[in-house]
Amino acid sequence: MPRTASKKDEIAQAALALFMKKGIRATTTKDIARRVDISEGTIYRHYASKEMLAQEVFDKTSQMLFQFLQETLLHCDSPEAMIGGYVRGLFTFARKHYQKYSFIFAAHQTELRRQTRKNVRHVDLLVEIIRQGQQQAVFRLIDQQLAATMVLGTITQTIFYLKNGDIKVSFKDILPEVEASCLKILK
Repeated sequence: MPRTASKKDEIAQAALALFMKKGIRATTTKDIARRVDISEGTIYRHYASKEMLAQEVFDKTSQMLFQFLQETLLHCDSPEAMIGGYVRGLFTFARKHYQKYSFIFAAHQTELRRQTRKNVRHVDLLVEIIRQGQQQAVFRLIDQQLAATMVLGTITQTIFYLKNGDIKVSFKDILPEVEASCLKILK
């Protein structure tokens, strides 16, 4: 049985790499099978369809990000500290797991958009931080989804430009700036 589980993981890893390179629609099950050096039928023993494979890869990767962010926030004792923890957590996850980070945000915005709309727990986590900040009168009253979108946009765009080399600021120096910008949105 362990061989089956590891083969399923190999398929998921190959799919993730190909989805990031070619997109979900352009990636075929033949491409995935070739990359793992298996028959195409082996994929269908583990996944009913390529779409189900893409959804499972998204769900597992998104869950990994969510757990990473939750662990980052464990020692934060105020909404402001939680925003700082969220910023640091997202930046750190992007640095450690860039392919997974990129897939989460690309798939959510493109090919899996409809399916992922309700399963983006890291956004729910941010909305909850904002809600708590509003209840404690630390953050201004603003639609929580809108505020989360604005904060997340600030973080993700900065990560994108940093990763592409368009921003020449060190990781250590950029975090306080992004954190301050996010807090400015909320206060």
